Amino acid sequence: MTKRMIFTLAVMDSVGHNFQGSWRHPDSRSSEYKKLDLWTHLVRKAEAAKIDAIFFTDQLGMTGTCNGSEDIVLEMAVTVPLGEPSMLISALAQATKNIGLTWTSSIIQHPPFTFARMVSTLDHISDGRVGWNIVTSTNDRAYRAFGFSGVPSHEERYGRADEYLEVVYKLWEESWEDGAVLADRERGIYTDPRKVHSISHHGPRFDVDGYHLMEPSPQRSPVLMQAGGSPIGLDFASRHAEVMFLAAMSPEGAAKQINAVRDLARGYGRTADDILFLQGLSFVIGSTEDEAARKLEEWEGWRSAEGQIAYWTGLTGLDLGQFDPQTRLEDLVDTIPGIRGAFISAINAAPPGVKPTVLNFLTTAFKPHTIAGTPDMIADKIEAFQAVGVDGIQIMSVVMPGSYEEFFEHAVPVLQKRGLMQQDYARGTLREKLFAGRGAHLTATHPAARCRRYT
Repeated sequence: MTKRMIFTLAVMDSVGHNFQGSWRHPDSRSSEYKKLDLWTHLVRKAEAAKIDAIFFTDQLGMTGTCNGSEDIVLEMAVTVPLGEPSMLISALAQATKNIGLTWTSSIIQHPPFTFARMVSTLDHISDGRVGWNIVTSTNDRAYRAFGFSGVPSHEERYGRADEYLEVVYKLWEESWEDGAVLADRERGIYTDPRKVHSISHHGPRFDVDGYHLMEPSPQRSPVLMQAGGSPIGLDFASRHAEVMFLAAMSPEGAAKQINAVRDLARGYGRTADDILFLQGLSFVIGSTEDEAARKLEEWEGWRSAEGQIAYWTGLTGLDLGQFDPQTRLEDLVDTIPGIRGAFISAINAAPPGVKPTVLNFLTTAFKPHTIAGTPDMIADKIEAFQAVGVDGIQIMSVVMPGSYEEFFEHAVPVLQKRGLMQQDYARGTLREKLFAGRGAHLTATHPAARCRRYT
């Protein structure tokens, strides 16, 4: 029997996201990002198609340059302007009943005490459907906007992330026991004070004394997501993540990353099934292979080369436009202050003896992640990723929201017929929907379990 896969939509509350320049396409509605109607329209269609979750990526601070200039970032709307996704989550929770609602929040964005309350509130109003993508932020402007002197080292960023998680785990898992809420009208007792506890955390980066202000939500802790690609990022994900996003260049590349993370996770006492792996892919669908290829060529005509350089500069912290195009990626990896995973994947995917260059990266970075073909061809490609251990697909758009709508209309029926995609939602919270047979709370093998005062 075919195991069904997880499908999520990757979006951003912005004009531009992955495919820089596509907002100019006549069919694009990206410039309507500030209108709630765009998002309720998309999320309702996604729920009708039985998509597992919508995922809002995010960033802090304007980011990216091309040949030393930031002008292209504003001219081409390279993730700026950009809205705050958790506010959209609140609205979309009321527009839907089953689809997961997940978003990115950086460890520098909110104090852990504040963030814990935000998440508990959103988990309550969505009936337990929220997930959090944990990021450390890599952009110098973001850190300076929040009062830091600049981007800390990889080690310091992930050390801060570990302690941040320790604090929120204590708030979500330790502060309120099960059964603390009585809501006893006759006795006039809403909460049993003997079952609510003040946490006391005193670490090198955070000092938090106090009670979690919100009673336990359906999941207590949200579904935890991560996308680390560096060795320290993979180690972090192996300890904390329940869902990990991949940007592998091939099924073989995805298998290497999955196996590495699962081996690390076992070393921390977790099981091979504790983490779901989602590969990011874009789809261009045609009734024939030639039609899909023509459509992809037409869409590529809207891509801004300068915008893509600025986009990657923002992610990596290196202005790729200032390097000789023949510079080898392997000579730059150790100097990248930001996200290294895309460079590492490109290097690992190269044939034996081939040393990928900056030019190779800028001209081919998205090609392995874009599948153009008929619905059956797309299903075949997805099955190839499933065969190496990938648990699901993070769908990325080219034209918003048309790329998603085409996937719903043409690819979903084929995937459902093959058993690769669910035909209805399971009952329960997002965690219960994603992990069949598992409860609403984090497993006993997760590090957060050490904080629990309940069984």
